[in-house]
Amino acid sequence: MQIFSWLKGLVFGAVCSIVTAFLFMLIGQSWAGGVISFWGESWLYFSVIIPFAITFAVLGGFFHHRKDLSNKKLWLISLICAFLITLYSGTVGAIFGETIVRGGMETINIDGTLVWGTIYAFVLLPLTTPFARLLIGFFYQLIRR
Repeated sequence: MQIFSWLKGLVFGAVCSIVTAFLFMLIGQSWAGGVISFWGESWLYFSVIIPFAITFAVLGGFFHHRKDLSNKKLWLISLICAFLITLYSGTVGAIFGETIVRGGMETINIDGTLVWGTIYAFVLLPLTTPFARLLIGFFYQLIRR
């Protein structure tokens, strides 16, 4: 049933968002000089859960009907998904997460967040696309079973 593919995608996306945010925090803190907080900033978890969950839910429905996707098509899907997830989480998601964590928007540089989040979405494509391809490839195999 297609509804199970959507549900699998939703759960897979939520779990991947938590793991990805956790890894991003650990790597970022390590590069910055040391791990200060094991879980890191909670706004990051809020910023990535929505785009990951929606993306993988949509991909679950898409993969449900297509059993033979080429490697080239999976890379293209990964590129588009990586860009959209990074764009959302770096702009609207970051503002949304900061608003939840801080209790308001008074301390958020909205213009800077929108500009730099968009720049990061483009600049980080060489890193985010292979990571997305890894996750999407694993998810595609999960749906095909």
